[in-house]
Amino acid sequence: MTRLTLVFSFVGLAMLFSNVLLASETDDQRPVLRTGFIEFPPFKYADADGNASGPLVELTEKVAAEAGYQLEWVHLPIARVYLYLENGNIDLWPGVAGIPQIQNFVYESTVTPMNVVLYAFHRSYVKPPRNLKALEGKPLILINGFTYLGALRHLALDDRDLSYAPDHESALRMLELGRGQYLVDYDAPVQAVKHEFPDLDLTGTPIFKARGAFVLSRSNPDAKIIVEQFDSAYRRLVESGRLETLH
Repeated sequence: MTRLTLVFSFVGLAMLFSNVLLASETDDQRPVLRTGFIEFPPFKYADADGNASGPLVELTEKVAAEAGYQLEWVHLPIARVYLYLENGNIDLWPGVAGIPQIQNFVYESTVTPMNVVLYAFHRSYVKPPRNLKALEGKPLILINGFTYLGALRHLALDDRDLSYAPDHESALRMLELGRGQYLVDYDAPVQAVKHEFPDLDLTGTPIFKARGAFVLSRSNPDAKIIVEQFDSAYRRLVESGRLETLH
């Protein structure tokens, strides 16, 4: 190899290295959106290291990257998600549209990355509830800290009929022990743990359905623009076959 060839080789490597660094710096300069997530397995959850994981997390990461953003995930209980959207401590929540408590503080995507269905779970011999109203006066098991999307707020529920479980597994155990007639919960997290209760003849009756959405805090001055960018990015990804809606 001649000296001139060697010089050009070093120049080429230097340019390649510079381009890699420049690309890395460009990625790092993408705007950061603080993004809240709750425990909602198997769609989203904190892994063994406390990091956001699950299909909805991966979907949101893809949409954010397509829209030109990077995400900083913040693990929160659902009540704190609502508060942080209101006061601007988080910018984004891949969650549910139409939550009454936060309607004045957020913009919601028009795209629907997933649908959320609320169920009344019960043993197969128990009469399925016709609707939400049918839960009044019945012994219910609820998950502590859940707001249930506001679906139960207009029901006349007696505190003496309510038992609270710390998580979905404990709730199913309480149902197995007869601590309640119905467990009000979401389908996905119950399906994730019901294999641990092979003797529980479980039936789920859907009683409420909500649309999933990317929810942006209005405290971010660019929130309206960002939610439109997420809408466009999601549609591009779906139309190109790079993304599928979650079920």
